Amino acid sequence: MSLNLSFKVEKPIETVFENLIDMQKFVSFHPVITKIEPISDNNYLVYETLRFGFIPVTFQYPVVINSNLAEKKVKMVATVLKFTKIEMNFVLKTIENFTIITESIHFKSPFPVKGIMSRIFKKQHSILFKKMNL
Repeated sequence: MSLNLSFKVEKPIETVFENLIDMQKFVSFHPVITKIEPISDNNYLVYETLRFGFIPVTFQYPVVINSNLAEKKVKMVATVLKFTKIEMNFVLKTIENFTIITESIHFKSPFPVKGIMSRIFKKQHSILFKKMNL
């Protein structure tokens, strides 16, 4: 199961790249991640709160981040609630004064989560990159 998204940010590519790999910056832009704690090199524990109607659901999960500044790529791999593996690949490029982010998200889960996860990611990441644009 996969989802492809694209965003445009009016910031230099180096700034957008840094916002994706610096977890303290990333959490400041993300609409549902409340805290990120380092575990070891490139390994973090993410705290997230989603709302389903009026009901907040808080959980935490590990994430591994790999990046390549020369190729302008960032990869995040998370295992959410021990069952759903999510891999997000961000590829950045510059067009005029904009950074174009092409995001590919892959889900692997024993549960039928693609529809729900797709809606959540589209909404969250639209907000994430809008906030990065400010």
